[in-house]
Amino acid sequence: MAEEAKDEAAGEEGGKKKLPLWVIILVASQVLIVAGAIVVFKMMSSSTPPPDAEHSEPSEAAHKVEPEKVKDPKALSGPKYDLDPFVVNLIDDGRGPRYLKVEMKFELEDEEVREEIDGRISQIRDELLILLSSKRQTDVETTDGKRILKDEVFTRVNKVLVTGRIKRVYFTDFVVQ
Repeated sequence: MAEEAKDEAAGEEGGKKKLPLWVIILVASQVLIVAGAIVVFKMMSSSTPPPDAEHSEPSEAAHKVEPEKVKDPKALSGPKYDLDPFVVNLIDDGRGPRYLKVEMKFELEDEEVREEIDGRISQIRDELLILLSSKRQTDVETTDGKRILKDEVFTRVNKVLVTGRIKRVYFTDFVVQ
């Protein structure tokens, strides 16, 4: 009788095996990881702009205006602020010392931003000197490099400003030697 009970127990095990608990946990965790990755991918690729997109630089399409609708051409752009020229040493990339001379102009949201820039000009120049001197010649010699630099200048200046913002950055002089 004891042997029959053992045979029956062995028969049940042989016919239907249970999955170990660790296998179930492993499969469930993989499913959760894949589901999480899909959710993150969907969120990152959604067409809604990020919450701080209202403070970013407008796209090229936003700059286009129909000429027949323009009554005052000066109204197309905001007030401008001219910065004094910057001359900085670029990072040495093995080709000897390189210098960058750049003059910039900011387009402001309104005239009140001019007063804030005047009050914070030391902070702004400090941020820009650190940014510019952290570049190599190869970083700024291409058109894409200059566009990236413009975006970085835009971000750094707006980081310093509290009550207003700049809308655009223009390079009025750009010499690498």
